[in-house]
Amino acid sequence: MAKKNLIELAIRSLKKYDSERGLIFTKSGDDYTSVSRRKLFNDILSVYEYLKKHGIKPDDKISIISENRTEWIICDFACMLLRAVSVPIYTTLSPESIKYILKDSAAKVCIVSNNLYLDKVLSIESELHDLKMIITFSDTDRKAMIPIINFNDLLTGSKDRKTRDIIHTLEQTSKSIKDEDLLTIIYTSGTTGVPKGVMLTHKNIYSNILSITNVLPIGEEDLFLSYLPYSHIYERTAGYYLPFFVGAKICYAQSIDTIGVQMAEVKPTVVITVPRLLDKIYNKLIKNYEDMPNSINKKILGWAINVAKSNWNNKKSLKWKIADKLVYSKIRQKTGGRLRLFVSGGGALNKRIGEFFEGIGIITLEGYGMTETSPVISVNRVDKNKYGTVGTPVDGVSVKIADDGEILVKGDLVMKGYYNNKEETDNTIVDGWLHTGDIGEIDEDGHIRITDRKKSLFKSSGGKYIAPAHIEEKILQIEYIDQVLVIGNNRMYVTALIVPEINAFKELAKKLCANVETESELFQCEAILKKVTSDLNEVQKDLAPHERVRKFTLIEQPFTIEKGELTPTLKIKRKVVEEKFSNLIEKMYLKV
Repeated sequence: MAKKNLIELAIRSLKKYDSERGLIFTKSGDDYTSVSRRKLFNDILSVYEYLKKHGIKPDDKISIISENRTEWIICDFACMLLRAVSVPIYTTLSPESIKYILKDSAAKVCIVSNNLYLDKVLSIESELHDLKMIITFSDTDRKAMIPIINFNDLLTGSKDRKTRDIIHTLEQTSKSIKDEDLLTIIYTSGTTGVPKGVMLTHKNIYSNILSITNVLPIGEEDLFLSYLPYSHIYERTAGYYLPFFVGAKICYAQSIDTIGVQMAEVKPTVVITVPRLLDKIYNKLIKNYEDMPNSINKKILGWAINVAKSNWNNKKSLKWKIADKLVYSKIRQKTGGRLRLFVSGGGALNKRIGEFFEGIGIITLEGYGMTETSPVISVNRVDKNKYGTVGTPVDGVSVKIADDGEILVKGDLVMKGYYNNKEETDNTIVDGWLHTGDIGEIDEDGHIRITDRKKSLFKSSGGKYIAPAHIEEKILQIEYIDQVLVIGNNRMYVTALIVPEINAFKELAKKLCANVETESELFQCEAILKKVTSDLNEVQKDLAPHERVRKFTLIEQPFTIEKGELTPTLKIKRKVVEEKFSNLIEKMYLKV
């Protein structure tokens, strides 16, 4: 029986693909430097040998606090060869959160990419009794009780192994790796509660990679532009392991803000994304259109935008072909001209935005998953793409709907459990079925539709159940609204915290509030508040009366990861935001 571990996949990739070809690309100045598969595995084996020599054993925990980079991959594979367990940590976490993860996992080694993250660890080192070694990718003059080692020291004197020798070493090492060996513990940030350590085995992730390759047309001619963090299983599986094992190239985006420029430079074919990036691209295009002076070009662009919205699934029509020649082809050229797929996950994709991108010639496939399922449960297919759904289950995955509407999942992708938390594990996995916490339905074609989080559902004081995600999706159709959080649990009516897209809001102010001079005044302008109220009423007209937002408060600063208000996939942490803005929320319920 074939072994189901990632080292086996690595061996296959070394045998099948050109090991000298550039695999990982990183921007340095104005140029991109590349690392080949053979060079990468030479370094992986050097790090593996160093850590083994210094006492790292199977099941030891090794944490990684770093942005996406080649060294991240090297350390990840070195952990696999050691049969150690990688524990990725988000770079945005506070020292207190990092301490919780390092202590709970009993990490022996902590790997950091720079002095900023090193300082976070050193600020809590006296409480990290299990930590024996810190490895840093950058030069440092910091002193500590725990030994600090430069990553380059691990590579000193490394051998220049030939591909066949690398394969031989991996084959010998792979013999001791079991399918059920723990590969990683990922602490979920979640939108509520204390982080839980999700234990994923080789078999979990191996099965998910194979399932994805069976349903998505990905191959060695593809180039992925990677911007989501490897600390999140979504990017790690779909944006790193998947291209790595099918022979595709990976190019690192410097940040979400540089993606537009880098698309034109590297010409990606696939981008693993969250809906927020697509929202930003769409809103920027609409703003550019609105800012254009009246001209024939503006009329053509406006007409083409409408054609993309109405004819997105009819590319054989004459109107679409004309619009493509005049407009869409130029938009696609700005993405590099080769972009075939946006694969969207980590949150709900607005149906009309998905259709719009398809309308301009870029297929957007929405999928569904969670850390506990390695992560992909379902995804739309290129030939069976139904916007507003998260597609059908990937191969080897069973999905059913419980009596209360909760989505249940079974298959090799389901986690081993939560680390040090048997009670939560037993509550989540019952008779082999993982209880996702998501509410949904399966349509006549087998496509899954997510309607809300089970924990997010709330009951009004009148006893009516309300799904906030459905309302939030409606409100986000208003083009000048960037973020929204709906509130109403045990309340007499529904309210909302609304973060406008500031540039679009300023443009609105020019038309409605001529005397406004500061941003603070902008948020108090009576004409703007009336406009927001009117637009809210319009998008909510199909909702039941008890679901409609009756009052709202405008928030001047966007919710961010850095302030702890968003998860790494840019979902709002409901509990955190409700606590932070509790005074503003209570004001909306005064005199009730």
